[in-house]
Amino acid sequence: MNTKERLKSYMQEVGEAGRREMSAAVGVSHVMTGRLVQELVGEGILKECGMAPSGGGRPEVRYRYNGTHSTVFLFRAEEEGTVHHGILEQLDMNGWVLAEKSARFTHLQTEMLDDWLDELTHRWRRKSQRITLHLPESPFSRELAEHLQRRCAIPVRQLNTAEALADKRPRTLTLLCRQGMIPPAAYRNETELLPCNHLHMLPLPDRWETMDYSDHTLTEEMICRLIQSLTCVLAPERVVLYCDYLTERLISRIRYNLSAKLKGMERLPRLHFRSVDGEQLTQALRSAAARM
Repeated sequence: MNTKERLKSYMQEVGEAGRREMSAAVGVSHVMTGRLVQELVGEGILKECGMAPSGGGRPEVRYRYNGTHSTVFLFRAEEEGTVHHGILEQLDMNGWVLAEKSARFTHLQTEMLDDWLDELTHRWRRKSQRITLHLPESPFSRELAEHLQRRCAIPVRQLNTAEALADKRPRTLTLLCRQGMIPPAAYRNETELLPCNHLHMLPLPDRWETMDYSDHTLTEEMICRLIQSLTCVLAPERVVLYCDYLTERLISRIRYNLSAKLKGMERLPRLHFRSVDGEQLTQALRSAAARM
């Protein structure tokens, strides 16, 4: 990420700042910051929003991130029995929904989004920055991404829910466990956020999709083996587990079981447990699609 992109990302995160704050945040001179700010103002990404008092000197101009300067697309598809429920949303750069299309499909095809994209792009005549796909790992998801990349000539990214939930602290493993689905995971190293793919191939005692979640012994063992495998490979300092079936007893059992499994490691990761529901996941996906 170059300096201009870092500045744009910083402003998207904080919303409003002056040049001194921007300069300190991205680590460049005030002169360079001024040039970048003028470029971003010219592109409509930043807007002047007033003056801030300074301690007796010249008042400083404040700038606000303009979330309406362009749009992004987010496409989600979930299995519902023998059909797929697909939702295409057009979002502004703050993650707010401008328009959406949805339908149920018996078969997913690479051309399925073409008409929807044309319609929404025509309705909202703003430049589209990228398309984000939230789909299960499969050959189809790769084919769809390649098709959209060729057709639309803008970046197309695959995003899992753990990436959307991940915080910004380095050396953190984020894991999402929801009933009936293979857990997605993401690891943030010192510089970037990386998805942990192919978790369905790990040697675990049962299938996540058909597991009996009322069997807490099995559930505890599945979660602990999964965290153990990822910890041995990635050596995170923190593990954040999002889950929709956590209880105090299950948390206690996971802590005890995992400490036994990781006994002998020089440094054990700190465990954090958080509950999550469907609406929170949807909002996290929208925010990440606009931000990433």
